[in-house]
Amino acid sequence: MKFRLLPITAALSMAVITSGISYGDGGDDQIASSQIQQGFAISPIPKAALNLAGKAPSKVGLGSYLVNGVGDCSGCHTFPQYLRKGNLAGSNPAAGDPYEGTPSTQSISGQLVANHSVSNYLAGGQCFGPFMARNLTPDANGLPEGLTEAEFIAVMRTGEDIHCEKFPADPICALGPPTPVLQVMPWPTYHSMTDADLQAIYAYLTALPSADPCNTVADGCPGFSGAASGSSNYAYPNTDSCPNPAPPQ
Repeated sequence: MKFRLLPITAALSMAVITSGISYGDGGDDQIASSQIQQGFAISPIPKAALNLAGKAPSKVGLGSYLVNGVGDCSGCHTFPQYLRKGNLAGSNPAAGDPYEGTPSTQSISGQLVANHSVSNYLAGGQCFGPFMARNLTPDANGLPEGLTEAEFIAVMRTGEDIHCEKFPADPICALGPPTPVLQVMPWPTYHSMTDADLQAIYAYLTALPSADPCNTVADGCPGFSGAASGSSNYAYPNTDSCPNPAPPQ
């Protein structure tokens, strides 16, 4: 029996090894790649523009996969998320906004065809009622929202607004009614992610270039604050990277 089992065991081992190699061989234009490879492939900020100094590239790549391929952080924290077709300020002017395209625009095996807004990537500014999405890019000290890794994980696990506890004078902290935990931000979902996943997300955020939001606290949220309060002509400065009005979000 031993001699019969050994070939089976060897075959299974070879199948696992072969499967692993095949899984990691996908190119940047394919989706059948490792999560780390895919993370770098889908990052609106190219790998060459990420600050990888002192960081584990594998952790940053995984973080991008979780941020851009799973968590859709850009959907709330990048405003506008996509730029219209032909807008040279985006990542792929020939692509445009995928929501304004057709199913035939996209492929089954290739990466998303989209003109990502890169100048304001994860810089916040989008409003949800009286609340405004925060700027997640690194501050002057290289910390996303001024948070250490431990503080970032605490926010994601408890909803505690540590940023405004540390920086109460930040104007964004005055927007919206006071609440015991962060609203709109889906921290209850992120709560159950592993430590390694949350650390990877944090690593990716620290690797991003700092960016400023299109819509600022001074502009406010339509009908609630800033120059937008009570105005039917809400507007912020109109530029190629910050078109106003923004494309549908």
